[in-house]
Amino acid sequence: MSSWRGRQGAAALGVIAVMLVVRGRLLAGSYFNQDDFSLTGRAYRSDLTWGYLSSDLEGHVNPLQQLARWVVAHQAPYDWPVVAVAILAVDLAATVLVWLILSRLLEDRWSRVVLLAVFAWAPMTLAPTLWWSAAMLLWPHVLCSLAAIWLLVRWWQGDGRGWVNAAGIVSVTAVGLLWHERAVLILPLLLGVAVALADEAAGWRRVPAAAGRFRWLWVGMMAVVGGFLVVHSLLTDVEGGGGSARHQLDLSWSLVGENVVPGLVGGPWAGRVTGGAVVPATWVTVVSVLLVVVVAALLLWRGGPARRWGLGMLAGYVATDLVLLLSGWSASGAISGLDPRHSAHTLHVAVVCAALCLRGASLPAPATRRGRAAVVGGLLASYGVAAAFGTALLVPHFQNKADREFVTNLRADLARDPTQVILDGPAPAELVLPLGGDDNRYSAIFGQLPERPAFDGPSPRLRTVGPDGTLRPIELVRRVVSEPGPDDECGYAVARRPVRVDLERPLAGRVLLRVRYYTAAESTVEVAAADWSAEFLARRGPNEVWLVLSDPDDAAGEVDELELVGDGPVDVCVTEVAAGLPEAP
Repeated sequence: MSSWRGRQGAAALGVIAVMLVVRGRLLAGSYFNQDDFSLTGRAYRSDLTWGYLSSDLEGHVNPLQQLARWVVAHQAPYDWPVVAVAILAVDLAATVLVWLILSRLLEDRWSRVVLLAVFAWAPMTLAPTLWWSAAMLLWPHVLCSLAAIWLLVRWWQGDGRGWVNAAGIVSVTAVGLLWHERAVLILPLLLGVAVALADEAAGWRRVPAAAGRFRWLWVGMMAVVGGFLVVHSLLTDVEGGGGSARHQLDLSWSLVGENVVPGLVGGPWAGRVTGGAVVPATWVTVVSVLLVVVVAALLLWRGGPARRWGLGMLAGYVATDLVLLLSGWSASGAISGLDPRHSAHTLHVAVVCAALCLRGASLPAPATRRGRAAVVGGLLASYGVAAAFGTALLVPHFQNKADREFVTNLRADLARDPTQVILDGPAPAELVLPLGGDDNRYSAIFGQLPERPAFDGPSPRLRTVGPDGTLRPIELVRRVVSEPGPDDECGYAVARRPVRVDLERPLAGRVLLRVRYYTAAESTVEVAAADWSAEFLARRGPNEVWLVLSDPDDAAGEVDELELVGDGPVDVCVTEVAAGLPEAP
């Protein structure tokens, strides 16, 4: 029977349609944030080489993610609709795979519709979905994991040739590993599914039965995963872990008790969001734990023959993921366990495990069709309401609307006057955290904008970037001006011979120069100080030009004079040179 026929197929399409509408609207209102800017800027400045694709990003080697960033940076820089459609498409593909898996495991049971809604509507995957970098960590891995499970169930049911299914499983696992090393969890997850499906054996005999039936699959999987881990260890050099036993306990409880458990039941419904951490209210944690315990007890009481294996498989997956998290983040304590990015990938495992527990179950159900419809409708409505409250709590904090406003204002000002030049510097921490290097500088993150902004170049229209992304004229503070020129009318007459301009007091570090002048004909003027120099085009009439003296990392000594020389047919009269720092926006 086709998975999409009948009332259950229509109900599944309805569940998916609700997911598409809600998440589509939320994605449309979201925007890039943090790593999206710094890593996209790095991708734009890099050539498409193996060195770039295999670069170590704080202990992570993700070639396919790097490739995706490179393509977006060069073909659709900061084009959020393109990225949003891609995220929603992968989310949709994963949801369709969940339905196909549930239909194979539960056949025509209405419980598959409820489990589909849990996967499609759960807020625990929402926060990573609204942030591109987090979405690339979540959805490709989930999609590959679900594809591997679907192929395994298909193989177990005798659908298709074994070697084709095995090759497909190994292939999608390899793709998952190239996206993120979390895909190493696909191997133990598949082993758990195979054991739960080994109905021909009882008790612990399921393990050798599953191992023997799919032995060549396990050989191929271990070769791929083992080879990846070896290469990964050679390409990375980051030490994690650390932290006291108290830190490890706090992180363990925050991940499992305050993150995974509330997320599985549609929470958190109340609490606070601190940065990227979601702290549920105490009553939410208590109610969520009770609900999960009740559901687990019901499955153990009336579930199918693989109910213990299904629940044990979920517990083992969460425990394995916890070990991985502790190995890298335990020193940070509870805050890391409260990050939705660290729990979201548990959802698809929980849904599959619940289906394995329900397979062959004898749960009590109403005798009439109307009664069954009322029960299913009530469960869907209850979970929908719970998910709505959880979504309402998370959305205001994860849509990154301030980042959208910042970039929109910046691009609008550049479009109004393309001749403006931006004073380079670190972006606000709300946009990109200063984690080291120059990845958070305006030139690094916005150099690939279609408006092709210029940075730090000589210009009469040098601008600073305000807190809201608008471009603002520069006002100097801590000003140092030049001594009066020898000519009362011309000031300093700059011609083909160098002219020295003395300053009131010495300058040090990175400062701005404002040169005011007038001339009767265009010429190029070079300004030099110590080992720094810059040129500007002196235009006819009274004008001014801004120059950036020195680099932020330049260790040059103090400067107390400037040397100017021109190449034009007439003098350039420099009436004043002022130096200083830009006023804080």
